[in-house]
Amino acid sequence: MKKVLCCLPVLFACAGALPARAQQPLAGTAWAGTALVPEPTEIVLQFKQDTVVMFIKDSKQVAETMHYTQKGNNQFVWQKISGGSPCDTQTPGTWSYKIKKDEVMFTPVNDPCPGRTQATLGTPFKKTTWPTP
Repeated sequence: MKKVLCCLPVLFACAGALPARAQQPLAGTAWAGTALVPEPTEIVLQFKQDTVVMFIKDSKQVAETMHYTQKGNNQFVWQKISGGSPCDTQTPGTWSYKIKKDEVMFTPVNDPCPGRTQATLGTPFKKTTWPTP
């Protein structure tokens, strides 16, 4: 038992040294899917280090920019910076996500902005590449 306990601090130290990518699985990724904005529209959500940019896929036009922070391994909190949604810039929303291979499913957990919660169709987004503006 003593051998196991003496190794725990080393294990936790190694876990703390994980690369940022493992701690922020969405950072540096882009996902294409359909959202109601207000009509069904193909969009791309591009996750940067602490910002999400929502593009209208066909026109490559920026529709929304949001700040986000990772909350645990499968949740994030995002808050509008600018864009055309009816959400204000003071109201954050918590969402969960589940990545399975090259798809991600986004689900609202606690988001008081109906503009974000009603935009989701409950269908998976597919991983894509997207140019950085």
